[in-house]
Amino acid sequence: MAIKYKGGKCTICGYDKYVGSLSLHHRNPKEKDFGLSVRGLTRSWTKIQTELDKCTLLCLNCHMEIHGNIMQLPEETQK
Repeated sequence: MAIKYKGGKCTICGYDKYVGSLSLHHRNPKEKDFGLSVRGLTRSWTKIQTELDKCTLLCLNCHMEIHGNIMQLPEETQK
């Protein structure tokens, strides 16, 4: 549901072949209330959506390049 909510593809390159290769990147780690990859979340969908709104959906390659300071999120996704 989270992947679908965030558009189903990498925000940067559009990758959408395998859902297991997509991840959520918190744009501002200081605003992170909880990790979305933790199994067994027992929060309401509304609380999860609030957290998802702080994230950008990325493929693993783009996600790692952002963390490696090789690439930056497009400006329109930083809001």
